[in-house]
Amino acid sequence: MTKNIKVINEIKNFLKVFQEKYIKNDLNNIEEFIKEFFIDEDNTSLLGVGEKSWYFGLSQIESAIRIYWSDKNSYLKNIDLDIENSVINAEENVACIAISGKSLNNISEEKVSNIMIDRLSNILNAREISKADLVQFSDQISRSLYDISLGEEYVFPFRTTFITVKDNSKWKIKHMKISFGGAREDLIIDDESIEDEFKILPIKNKEDKEVNEIQKVLEILQEGYDKRDASLVDYYGEKLFHHDENLYIFGTDNGENFHGFEESKELLKCDWKYWGDFNVNKENAYISVLGDMAVVISKAFIKFKFLEKTVCTWPKSNFEYFIRENKKQKELLQNMLFSINMSLNCLESYNENSICPMRFFGVLVKKKGKWKFNHMHFSDIVEGLPSERIIK
Repeated sequence: MTKNIKVINEIKNFLKVFQEKYIKNDLNNIEEFIKEFFIDEDNTSLLGVGEKSWYFGLSQIESAIRIYWSDKNSYLKNIDLDIENSVINAEENVACIAISGKSLNNISEEKVSNIMIDRLSNILNAREISKADLVQFSDQISRSLYDISLGEEYVFPFRTTFITVKDNSKWKIKHMKISFGGAREDLIIDDESIEDEFKILPIKNKEDKEVNEIQKVLEILQEGYDKRDASLVDYYGEKLFHHDENLYIFGTDNGENFHGFEESKELLKCDWKYWGDFNVNKENAYISVLGDMAVVISKAFIKFKFLEKTVCTWPKSNFEYFIRENKKQKELLQNMLFSINMSLNCLESYNENSICPMRFFGVLVKKKGKWKFNHMHFSDIVEGLPSERIIK
């Protein structure tokens, strides 16, 4: 990976201009914006946060950004990228940028209330209500009331991965992945009947030697997550990751950022000990090879097995954490309500066949003839309000 300060500054300046023009929301010149900042190729991608937010080619990307800009309630209308603290890895004329940001919104009390009331109305009038529905209602209403109590200025943290390439001496975006931390309402499906829309991307791989080599790395990644043996983390760490100080991984929630080889192994260890059964869906992953850098995009899955004895310990652990963090009394009680509702929701909503669709975005670099990961970006599907909000 380059240490070339000139290249890094070029990329940062590119991102600054991108952000300056993006937040103008200039619908009259949106076509020019897209052509200026995105490579005009059929497999250029923008990966949004919703279940159907997969956009390939400039026409689809323009349509997506048009919605972001025109909808006053869009969570991607006004963005603030932390460009100076971005992690930039560059290989000749291609670069991977991992960057955090904030989405700035004003959402009225009436709007938040109406969203919740509409959701209640739609579900209550559509089917017979279960205990799981009641638990979800309790959780969602309490979160809505808490949001209202914090005022109408909403700041949502998000993470973005850019893959940029140099096109006629100018940096442009080849792939862009956006995620918000956590979902307020999980999309749960039955793993016995996964429909194609939840697993297959609208784009196909080309037959290629490098693609085949990268698929072998995905097999190793999946093997590690299938075994879930924390004692093997050193073995799989060597197989999967380069020893690079700029190796960087985004977990599913805000603050789950892992930097460097040792922290990346720690992520594997924690996932294998505490997370659900992760499936990268390697059979249907799309692989984009850009010289010695490659991008993996997939509709992944996670299956949770929640034991009542274990889940019922979560609120106690959270309570002890909130006490250590010296949370104010009101915030502590509110967070405990969320924790208890979440625990009940897990026990009522999930069964042994329940899985949640999610996203996996990986970046691999070829060194000494071997492909290994230099970046990963795990994310939940988020519909509606993101669950994580920055409180000023």
